[in-house]
Amino acid sequence: MPAISIKKRAAAYVTSLMEENLPANMYFHNLGHTQRVVDAAIEIAGHSKIKKPELTVLTVAAWFHDTGYLYHYKGHEDTSMIIAGTFLMQHHYNNDFIQQVWDCIEATKIPQSPQNLIEQIICDADMRHFASPDYFKCANNLKQEWEVHLDKHYGDEEWHSLNLRVLQHHQYFTDYGKTVLQAAKEKNIDQMKQTA
Repeated sequence: MPAISIKKRAAAYVTSLMEENLPANMYFHNLGHTQRVVDAAIEIAGHSKIKKPELTVLTVAAWFHDTGYLYHYKGHEDTSMIIAGTFLMQHHYNNDFIQQVWDCIEATKIPQSPQNLIEQIICDADMRHFASPDYFKCANNLKQEWEVHLDKHYGDEEWHSLNLRVLQHHQYFTDYGKTVLQAAKEKNIDQMKQTA
């Protein structure tokens, strides 16, 4: 019987962790977001030249990148790294593999600062929703989440201009991000300008 891959183990572990422990008022950073980031990472990786072991690192990091939200909001990445590291040590992964996963999670901190291609991919995957047709729904979910967890309250116009600024200043890192995702993001920017 073939061993269950670490990607599948990570998916199962994070899914149950979030289903059981994530507060219902995490309107944006929830299991759905995590699954979308994993899918986006695989999508972008498919258009990038990365090897199978790197795809494994990337996928595992994508599953764990927001698990720290289970414990606190600000600085969640550091906690995500601890959760991922503990899980991988329990599965007897070596320090090099764990470090690569940590580096990927670390790279997603804002402002993003990826140092290599797989870190660029996870950064672009984490901001994949900027290029999504349902971007406005995602933004609204984030607005609700910030009200609850950060006590940040924005009027509609203020939120609109903040989002427009963020989209205009954000840059994708990968070739796929700079072409395909950027073009889709531009559509959202155009739509925002029309409704301003």
